[in-house]
Amino acid sequence: MTAIKKSKELSLLVDLAGLVKKYGFETFEELADTISSPEITQQLSHILMQVSNTAKTTPNAEHKKVSDYSIPKALIKLQSADNEKYRALIDFHGALVAKEVLPSLKDIKVFALNNGLLEITAESRQKAIGPLITSLIQIPTNQLLDKIKSLKKYGSGDRSLEGWSRIILKKP
Repeated sequence: MTAIKKSKELSLLVDLAGLVKKYGFETFEELADTISSPEITQQLSHILMQVSNTAKTTPNAEHKKVSDYSIPKALIKLQSADNEKYRALIDFHGALVAKEVLPSLKDIKVFALNNGLLEITAESRQKAIGPLITSLIQIPTNQLLDKIKSLKKYGSGDRSLEGWSRIILKKP
C-alpha cells in the first residue's frame, strides 16, 4: 500500500513538473525558493489538506486550485525586511484561507473599510485575500497585531447567539 501511495505522490510531482512549459523555469525556481521557508511549507501543507478535504466531502465539485490562495509577492518580500510582521501576516493569510476569520467576501470588504484599507473590489473571497494582505502590509506592526488579535478574539466565524453576545458586550 505504501509503494502505491508513494507512486501516486511521485506521479503528482511529475504532473506538476509538466507545467514548466506553461509557467516557465523561472517560476519553478521561485517556487522552490519560496517553499523552502518553514512557514510557507506549513501554509502549502494546510492548503493541500484543505483541497483534499474538499475533494472528499464534495463529489464532482469543481475544486479550488492551490493558486487561488497564492501568497502575495509583497508578503514574500516582507520576510527579509520585517520578520515579525511577515509571521503575523502569513498566519493571518492561513486563517483567511481556512475561513477561520472573515469567512465571507462581505466580511473581508467590511474589515477593510472599517480599518481604512484600500477598497476591496474583488468579486470572490479567494481573489479578495491577496489585496487585503497587501493592504495590511502598509499598517505599522503594532497596529496590525492589534487588528488581527481583535479578529481572532471575537472569532468572526462564531455567528451563534453566544458569539454575538460576546461581540456586543465586548467580552473575551
